[in-house]
Amino acid sequence: MSALTIGVDLGGTHIRAVAFDDALEAVARASAPTAAEEGVEAVVARVAECVREVAGTEGLNGVGVGAAGLVDWRSGTVALASNLGWRDVPLRDLLSAALGDVPVRVDMDTNAAALAETRLGAGRGLRHLLYVTVGTGVGGAEVLDGRLYRGASGGAGQIGHVVVDPAGPRCGCGGQGCVEVYASGAGIVARAREANVAGELTTAAIFEAAAAGEPAAGAVIDAAADALGLALATYVNLNNPEAILLGGGVADAAPSYRERAERTLRQRALPALADIVDVRPGALGGDAGAIGAALLLSEDDGRST
Repeated sequence: MSALTIGVDLGGTHIRAVAFDDALEAVARASAPTAAEEGVEAVVARVAECVREVAGTEGLNGVGVGAAGLVDWRSGTVALASNLGWRDVPLRDLLSAALGDVPVRVDMDTNAAALAETRLGAGRGLRHLLYVTVGTGVGGAEVLDGRLYRGASGGAGQIGHVVVDPAGPRCGCGGQGCVEVYASGAGIVARAREANVAGELTTAAIFEAAAAGEPAAGAVIDAAADALGLALATYVNLNNPEAILLGGGVADAAPSYRERAERTLRQRALPALADIVDVRPGALGGDAGAIGAALLLSEDDGRST
């Protein structure tokens, strides 16, 4: 068998590693809890263990990692990952050393997923798109003129921190009124608690209550979708994308949420730009991050603009 390429999706809750052959077919999978509270060394050791598990006795072309947080893709350093509790962690070098100097590339998890969808999924053939995932938080990644756009230090695409209400609730980033405090799973739960929504305060339960006609729950979900749509409209006005790939556990939870967010986008963006943008789900599901991480090894040596 040819040497394998390993893609790793490193999130705040789980580590997922997938081994791919030369045809980018998945041949083995492994996962482990992140348990970030145990510290950087323990997390890196678990990532290395997952890589070794899926690699078996085969040789390795290299390992790509899509990591939650802000990442300097040139150095492979996780500059800031609040859900990991990391700041300035040289993940590329640590993991490469743990694996015996195997080549490692590291980028933001959203960039990795956007790369996969652009090359092999719902964005195939498109030159200009925004990838958005709405889950516990709200993340994004940009593809401009067919290439990942990372910005000056790797932080481009932070759609979750577009401010939709300067006087709004405090965000985990330190700012106020970011779209994430309304539109994310954590934001929906927090806003439902403030609104005294009755019953279990999980995103699923709040969606169910809204669908059943509970007014306070409905207002929370409507505000969440409107905040997301407003942020997307801002992006459309700035960058004129062909498509927005919108997914994640929260965005996929209820068609009404997605539909209202898209309706707000089309109402708020310039009509000529809103008319041409296609809002669609991703095609690669939960594998997008790992596939994209593996692609980092061949994508301009992992150092696209």
